[in-house]
Amino acid sequence: MTDQPIETRPKRTPGPDQIVTWTHRLQYIAFRFFKALVWLSPLWLMRALGSVFGWCYWAFDKRHRQVALINFDLVFGQAKPEDEKQQEVKKAFIHFGQALMETLWFQRLNTKNHMKYVVIEGMNGFYEALEHGKGLLLCSAHYGNWELLANTLGLLKIPLSVMARPIDNPLVHVEVEKLRTQSGNRVIYKHKSARKVIGDLKENRVVGVVNDQDVHDQNRIFCDFFGHQATATPLPATLAYKFGTPLICGFSEPIGKGRYLLRFSPLIWPDPTSPQEQEIQRITLQLNRELEQQIQKSPTYWLWMHKRFKTTPEGPNPIYQQTRKVE
Repeated sequence: MTDQPIETRPKRTPGPDQIVTWTHRLQYIAFRFFKALVWLSPLWLMRALGSVFGWCYWAFDKRHRQVALINFDLVFGQAKPEDEKQQEVKKAFIHFGQALMETLWFQRLNTKNHMKYVVIEGMNGFYEALEHGKGLLLCSAHYGNWELLANTLGLLKIPLSVMARPIDNPLVHVEVEKLRTQSGNRVIYKHKSARKVIGDLKENRVVGVVNDQDVHDQNRIFCDFFGHQATATPLPATLAYKFGTPLICGFSEPIGKGRYLLRFSPLIWPDPTSPQEQEIQRITLQLNRELEQQIQKSPTYWLWMHKRFKTTPEGPNPIYQQTRKVE
């Protein structure tokens, strides 16, 4: 069977309007089958399967294991011995597999049962910000189970819009969007986000952004992250400064048996009397510091496989081209 387009429309940005191919259809069938299997299975079984998947990912994907170890070196230096770094990386891969399975399983949660799986700290910031009337910017990371964090807020009737990248498979894209919005949340896709983000803030909604990865956008800035100048998006800080919108950081940390602690920081308020560029740097640095504290507390649950320090002010970081010992 050849992978020929079923439709003749010109190719578009990933999402529901993209060309549908036979490969997309086969992937979609596999996704639907797997989703049904997850929904029919108990959580403990899905976590066990996730552990196996994560272990296989760690064992057979040497390239991403090496990236994770290099990131550990950059973050912790000599503060952690080599054997501990190797074990932490292994646990991070296993957690990633578990979180992947949990994300699908947790879609069955509703307003009656979701509190069995979460403990929440720091919700008052949401109510204070929404009473202020200028929306709220929720800054999170690829840490713990970030999809569960968003779904829980929706079930708590927090008016949340989440920024996301479209799924490359247009059929799976539609299914994933259904999962992300069934708790009442909206999705804003990054390739056409600016106007919608501003509109939602003016509606006094919470806009969630995951801002912990290397940034390729020409408007990126550089900011200290674990002692290294790393790229960052200025978007949250710029919106906060321009519209007087407060920010809050939120992370989900596993606490055992498929349960998570959802912890939210105190509100971060922009200073309208400070010069814009200076204030954007200050806010972005504060967001980085919140994530640093969370990673230092429990490093296992961050997505270490991403080349977070790929770009430096001088250009591409050559460290990822080096060979790192893996065990």
